[in-house]
Amino acid sequence: MKDNQYVVALTGATGAMGGEVLSHLLKSEKNYAIRLLVRNPDSAKSFFKSLLKKGKNRITIIQGSLQDDHALSHLIEDADYVVHCAAVIPPKADHNPENTVRVNYTGTVKIVDAIKNSGRADEIKYVHISTVAVYGNRDYHHPWCRMGDPVMGSAYDFYSASKIKGERYVLESGLKNWVVLRQSAVYHKYFLANNMNDGLMFHTCWNAPFEWITDSDSGLMIEHLVDYDIDGKLNGFWRNDYNIGGGASCRETGYDTFNSGFALMGANAEKFFEPHWNIPRNFHGVWYTDTHVLDSWLHYRRESSADFWKRMEKQLWYYKLGKLLPAKLIRKFAIERLLKNSNSPQNWIRLGKKGRIDAFWGGMKAYEELPKTWDKFPVLSKGQTPEGKIDYSDLKDESKAERYKLSHGYDESKADSELDINDMKSAAAFRGGEVLSSSMQKGDLHTALEWKCHNGHSFKSTPFAILKAGFWCPVCCEPLPPDSNWNYDKLSASIPCYAQVWYDTHSK
Repeated sequence: MKDNQYVVALTGATGAMGGEVLSHLLKSEKNYAIRLLVRNPDSAKSFFKSLLKKGKNRITIIQGSLQDDHALSHLIEDADYVVHCAAVIPPKADHNPENTVRVNYTGTVKIVDAIKNSGRADEIKYVHISTVAVYGNRDYHHPWCRMGDPVMGSAYDFYSASKIKGERYVLESGLKNWVVLRQSAVYHKYFLANNMNDGLMFHTCWNAPFEWITDSDSGLMIEHLVDYDIDGKLNGFWRNDYNIGGGASCRETGYDTFNSGFALMGANAEKFFEPHWNIPRNFHGVWYTDTHVLDSWLHYRRESSADFWKRMEKQLWYYKLGKLLPAKLIRKFAIERLLKNSNSPQNWIRLGKKGRIDAFWGGMKAYEELPKTWDKFPVLSKGQTPEGKIDYSDLKDESKAERYKLSHGYDESKADSELDINDMKSAAAFRGGEVLSSSMQKGDLHTALEWKCHNGHSFKSTPFAILKAGFWCPVCCEPLPPDSNWNYDKLSASIPCYAQVWYDTHSK
């Protein structure tokens, strides 16, 4: 704090979430001094011209990147809070794996190390934005997820792989005050434009579970986090990992999401898409059973998915003109033109990219057997699955989600303060390995122990990272782009923790 004014350092302010964080911090009655790390300040000033005007002398822009040690040192100088939102996200992440790793992983290492080397490491509070993508693919067999579920990003998901490595570095950094927030899919003002310009739109599985949050609620969450902490309301909050989600009113499927967007044009997904254009697996999306935990701390949930689309209907009023155009015309010039995009699954089929075909469909035969018309394609939100009918409302009922809960391999009825070396042994065995440390202080989840995986790799990791955050062997289980080896088929044969969800969508 400088001159009785708290200093908040923010990365990623030119992104959808970071921009909302900046906007909400400016609304706080705490009158924060805000420092922004921006690569191209001239273009950025036009991006948030109104915010700069509103912030006047409260905002300082520091030119530089996450690779710039001098800029990072300047960014965190005298900072009370560092909020790290910057990331390369899809679709950009899909097109440049090397840069995705450089920003999402190496950038995180750089900023954490800058805090550690600042001489004020114990004073600075670090907020790290992670992602739902760390959980990888889910379907109706296990649509519900919670902290501690296995971290296993989908194949070819360079974004997920880089964020997994970055998050783990934070968890085991030794910083005194950190928190990791796993952001669910975000409804933001650039949502439609981004999805209409890349083959990424075809990565959304029709039947995948998604729990959205709006950009505004994400910004409010960080505003409350800083406000509440200053007011002394967050004792027990730090050194933890939380899932972010909008709750029941934001839970839907990919099919529902497309329908909500196309409703602005008076249409639906079936008018513009053929069902086999989108991949059936190997993306990411879940419904959370534990986002109420974070909401109980930060009280950030205000908007539903429906609220977001009402907002978009007002802002994107010109989408209504789509009602005047024939659906075939929109389909041809807005959707079909993207089928040949390098990031389009149909392009992978056309080029015979076996690795991707195996990962996203389970082989060419599985793709060919996929129903090509909507009357034969099972839609989960209509109560249909490949095995037959299902009660979709019952599936979405959070009060019944316990039946879908994954095991974490130890006695979770015990308080964290009671967990001991025997719990570590049990957790390690459930992951196909063992804990090499002979003892631990009961309840100490943040002092690293030594572990060994089934492939014989020895590694040090905190009990928190393994039991509470879902990590395991950093060598076997965390492929890093661009030369990644996603090997979850073989891993699941030896790791029961993985097998319980992997075989929902993959053959043994």
